[in-house]
Amino acid sequence: MGCVGSKEAKDNGGAKPAKQVNDAKPEKPVEKPSAGASEAKATDDKKKEPPAERVIPQGEPIKLDELDEDFILFEPIEDHYELGEEIGKGGFSVVYKAVRKSDQGEFAVKCIKKKMVEGDDIKLLRREIQIMKKLNHPNILKLYEVYEDDEQFYLVMELVKGKELFDKIVERGMYSERDAANIILQVVSAVRYLHENGIAHRDLKPENLLSAGEEENEIVKIADFGFSKSFADEGEKLMTSCGSPGYVAPEILTAESYDKSVDMWSVGVIIYILLSGYPPFYADSAPALFKKIMDVKYDFDDSVWDDISDSAKDLIRNLLVKDPSKRFTASHCLEHAWVRGSAANERQILKMNRDNTKS
Repeated sequence: MGCVGSKEAKDNGGAKPAKQVNDAKPEKPVEKPSAGASEAKATDDKKKEPPAERVIPQGEPIKLDELDEDFILFEPIEDHYELGEEIGKGGFSVVYKAVRKSDQGEFAVKCIKKKMVEGDDIKLLRREIQIMKKLNHPNILKLYEVYEDDEQFYLVMELVKGKELFDKIVERGMYSERDAANIILQVVSAVRYLHENGIAHRDLKPENLLSAGEEENEIVKIADFGFSKSFADEGEKLMTSCGSPGYVAPEILTAESYDKSVDMWSVGVIIYILLSGYPPFYADSAPALFKKIMDVKYDFDDSVWDDISDSAKDLIRNLLVKDPSKRFTASHCLEHAWVRGSAANERQILKMNRDNTKS
């Protein structure tokens, strides 16, 4: 919430000021404030200053006509890296911590089994990996090298020594709306970078966001591109049904063609959960959940929303919009006062229940 200023002193009921007489006693000299008092006043004035807007992270643009043709190395990854403990697992892959033999540098290696990708999809996967290798943004997990053998692809990636974003929030306990805005600015900055370079993520959710560092120095990275898809033209539509149930946009559920705006719906869901501790759409069964999503049936009725700024609610309302053409884009989000940090309040938000965030 914004700072509340002190109430001005009332006048004497509107009465006229008394006339000055010649024999009036001289006014008491005004005492010069002490150094300590001056410092205290300066501190108070500083507290009343509006928060500075955050700087939006930038990335290097991709030139599709300059993609590396020899980006995949057809040689044993074991010759260069020593794979260690398993640090992650998904439906299509397993991630291991790895050490580069040449300099003992630490990385994460994602192993994708080819049998999980059929026919011509192998070519598409290679194309997606080729593009991903070119991505360079501070809030996107960096892909350094790619190896391939008869059975698997091996993606050598940046190792983030942190945790899934929401696990870290649960561990930290209380945090402020302004902290949440800092997180979202980084996520949306990365999403805008992807969209500008012709990539839709299609599976944004808390489990795919990694966090390292603390408070103002916290860095959030988008980590999993298992469902990502490139699109050549601004108006190109995507068709494959994908994503995680609680975070998918209505147009995916209705099996319609869709575009990159599905990512912005997911961002809206993530913001809602960050601020309330529970998802906007929930039900006892998948069909009931999907109906609520397609009907865009959510609210701010819970008492937890009483202390959340109107600016935050405004942003959510502009993201959880059924018509993709009316939904905020990433650029719209980055222009919003709440994301820039000037409208998010400092009130502490309730402790989060990690179970409520799982898709």
